[in-house]
Amino acid sequence: MSLRSRLTTAFLVVVLGPVLVGAVFVAAVMSHLADSRGEALASSAVTSVDSTLGTICERIQASAAVVALSHSSGGNDDALEMAQLVVDRKVVDGVVFTGLQDADSTTGPDIGSPAPEGAWVDCGEAAAYAGAGPIVALGAQAEVKNADGTTAVFSAFRVVDQEFLGRIARVADADLVLLDGRAEPMRVGDVDAGRWDATDSFLPLSIGTVATSVTPMYWTLAAMVAASGLCAVGLAAWLARSTTRPLHELADAAERVSEGDLNVRVPVHGRDEVAHLALAFNRMTAQTQSYVNALTASRDQMRGQLGRLGQTLTATLDLDRILEVILDTAMVTAGAEAGVVMLVDVDDADQLRQRAGEGDLGIDQPATIRLGEGIIGSIAASGAPAHGRIADGFFEGRRRADTEPDARTIVAVPFEGRAPAESDDPGAPRTESGVLGVLVLYNRIAGDDFEPGDVDTLRTFAGQASVAVENVLLHRQAQRLSLTDPLTGLWNYRFMQTSLRREAERSRRYQRPSALLAIDLDRFKSVNDTYGHPVGDQVLTELARRITGQIREVDLAFRHGGEEFMVLLPETDATGATAVAERLGRSVAARPFKVNDASGGRELHVTVSIGVAVLGEHADTAGEILAAADEALYAAKAAGRDTWRVAA
Repeated sequence: MSLRSRLTTAFLVVVLGPVLVGAVFVAAVMSHLADSRGEALASSAVTSVDSTLGTICERIQASAAVVALSHSSGGNDDALEMAQLVVDRKVVDGVVFTGLQDADSTTGPDIGSPAPEGAWVDCGEAAAYAGAGPIVALGAQAEVKNADGTTAVFSAFRVVDQEFLGRIARVADADLVLLDGRAEPMRVGDVDAGRWDATDSFLPLSIGTVATSVTPMYWTLAAMVAASGLCAVGLAAWLARSTTRPLHELADAAERVSEGDLNVRVPVHGRDEVAHLALAFNRMTAQTQSYVNALTASRDQMRGQLGRLGQTLTATLDLDRILEVILDTAMVTAGAEAGVVMLVDVDDADQLRQRAGEGDLGIDQPATIRLGEGIIGSIAASGAPAHGRIADGFFEGRRRADTEPDARTIVAVPFEGRAPAESDDPGAPRTESGVLGVLVLYNRIAGDDFEPGDVDTLRTFAGQASVAVENVLLHRQAQRLSLTDPLTGLWNYRFMQTSLRREAERSRRYQRPSALLAIDLDRFKSVNDTYGHPVGDQVLTELARRITGQIREVDLAFRHGGEEFMVLLPETDATGATAVAERLGRSVAARPFKVNDASGGRELHVTVSIGVAVLGEHADTAGEILAAADEALYAAKAAGRDTWRVAA
């Protein structure tokens, strides 16, 4: 049985059941009320007729008495006058005088209507009518003794005719039949069906009242029940249809959504609960569609970011650029407003240095932070990832450092490199726990908290960051090893040739001088011969350290070969170069070189000879400047060593 059929049946049972029960009850009540009303009407009519006839009789008796009293007190004339008065006032129809004194006849005059012939009903008798014949009047008598001893009789009467009965019938609102034995009873009204009752009044009357017929009411009630049934059936059909149609539409829409059609919408009919359900379904579908579109856009964006990340990792060795791309991709993936990448400082393993930053963090992004300091330093020291909400400057019991942003939420993942034993770069900067740095994101968009899934996602980017850091450091180390001297750490001959060519081109283009110092240890062969090559290597290493201690950061120091070194001084003329040569010579000769050999520690006094040449003044090319510096060096040695000379 369908939902629509069940709803229709339930509605009809609920609605028509009480209607049918009510109809039966109303019919029974109507029948009872009709009977009660008939009895009440009949009783009222009888009472009314009795009361009316009693009043008429009282007036007839009073009229006869007053005429008799007038005769007794005033004689015939007063009696006649009073009789005429009561007749004129229609209290009675007439007055008959009998036995008047001094009258012309024994019957006396009649006042009003002539006395009808036939049976009279005397109002003063209990059994007024005994069936003597047709009743023609209703009367009363009063007697008075005359002076001569005779008796005068005054008879007042009301004619009992059709008009008389009509007046009584109108007062009683009933039909009357005079039962006086005549062949055709005198009748007022025409009651075919109803209730008839007899009266105990002076006249033998049968009183009829209209019977209350409930048959039309029954038909009306049946019609109303039938109309109610039709209305109920129609209303039930409408209700079932209006209820089940939106449900069918919802079911069809849900089926289409399950098949992947998120553009479907359900029509909204009215403002009832089903309409609210349809509105909620449409909102849910629209939100789901927006979520799917957002996820699709996020997926496409993620693909683009990953493609960009892959291209960056394969196309560049710029560590800062790689870290910026990794950070940007991580922020897009996690939906963060800001973030930083902190790496362990190369020169200080207890310090983290910022290498990439994105977003508005509210304060200057922390350039450096000590290991164990604040939230970032604590996470880096522990080596464990963390995520959550920052409340009142505290995160998991860690107080935010002054240089850290005042963010709402945070997710941070330390990233580690390969263990030193497995790494090609055992000197890569890392903490004691092996942490190379920390990837930190702040304030998820829309105010939500970061989730554990975000930590897993950031682990991927942290792994890429650690690989990028190690690869760049390995590349830099390989590049450094290919361009530096392994003993002294200074740039080697190969890099010197490249640097000299680049500086010669720059000097020629911008007409700016650059100087080259050629430095050679005096009598270094005797040191090797006397103390051995290990001691000679120590002397070369210390000399390299003292050279780098006396030059600028922009200056470049090279090991040319053996005990000979070169120093390139950009933007320096001959005067500046000789000042540097003088300072270098004093630095080497002023303090002995401390070395260790098989016999223990010793101190060696070492001096150097220096040749000075200037690009743009003594030479224009790399080869020419090398030759000019060597010639000046030989001139310094020829001048007794431990001195410097400028190329001629």
